[in-house]
Formats: sequence, structure tokens, C-alpha cells
Amino acid sequence: MPHIKYPEEVIFDAAFELAKDYGMEKVTSDAVAAKLGCSKQPIYSAFKNMVDLKNAVLQRATKKYAEFLFTERPGVTMTISIALNYVRFAREYPHLFRFIFFSDRGENVAIVNHRLDENKPKVVEIIKNEHKLTDSQAEDHYIKMGIFCNGIAAMIISKTSDFSDKDILRLINEVRDGILSVK
Repeated sequence: MPHIKYPEEVIFDAAFELAKDYGMEKVTSDAVAAKLGCSKQPIYSAFKNMVDLKNAVLQRATKKYAEFLFTERPGVTMTISIALNYVRFAREYPHLFRFIFFSDRGENVAIVNHRLDENKPKVVEIIKNEHKLTDSQAEDHYIKMGIFCNGIAAMIISKTSDFSDKDILRLINEVRDGILSVK
């Protein structure tokens, strides 16, 4: 039987779909091979090892997250859009959210200072400009709102609560107003 060559992108797409639908722990060479209907050989021909493949999946997941994060929502400010989109990403892509934000990577670094949070400078700048804050105030706002939104996201993906979009918007507005009141 002749060997079928699978392009790297096809293998990568299969791994990403497994991560999105079932979680990164399900991205194994056996699972990717089964999804593609092939042996494991094409996977290791395209990628040096599973760590390289999983790192590529992480890069795509964080890119997808950034696209979500900066999508403007009608009727609200960009700061509120960002907060809503963070929670929406957790609701729509719980496995990717867990992988990006709740995975133990052997590091002891707060997410607000983590290299995965490459969006932080842009978000802080948006907060600063939108609310006429100093750098320090915008950073403080970012951290507080991030903690709050991460809590909502964690409750949603752990299925301990399922807030409606209307409730999430109300809560985010209330927290934002509270943060801004102590400038």
C-alpha cells in the first residue's frame, strides 16, 4: 500500500479541531491519526514531535482568542466589548479557553504578566484612552476587570453558573463603574 503524504496544515487542522472540541489532553498522535484515517507516521513526518504540534495549536488558539477579543460589539464601548468577548470566548470555546488560561505549563507567573497575554498592551491603551486614565490607572483597571471576567468565565466553563448575556453585560458595567469611581 503506498504511503499517502499528508500536508502539515491538514495534520495541524485535525489537531486543532481535537483541541477545540475535546481539549488539549485529547491531542495525541493516536487521536490525530484516527481523525485523519492514517498511521502516526505522517504526523511525525510533518512535526518533530507532539510538543511541536501542540505548540502550533496553542499559537492558533491564542490568535483566535485575540481575534475574538478585539471584535467590536454594537452599542457598547470597546472596553466593554473586550470584557464581553473574553467571556464569550470561554463560552464558545471552553476547551481552548482552558488550554490558554488554565493549563499548567510548569510556570508560576500571573496571567496578567504572562507572555500569553500579548494583548495586554493594546487593551491597556484602549482602557486608558477610553476613560482618560493614567498608565497606572489603566493597568489597575485592566487587572481588576480581568480578575472579574476570568471569574465569570471560570463559572461558565465549569458549569457552576450560566449567566445570560444580559446579566453579564449588566455585571461588567457595574464592575467597570465601580473601578472607575475610585480613580
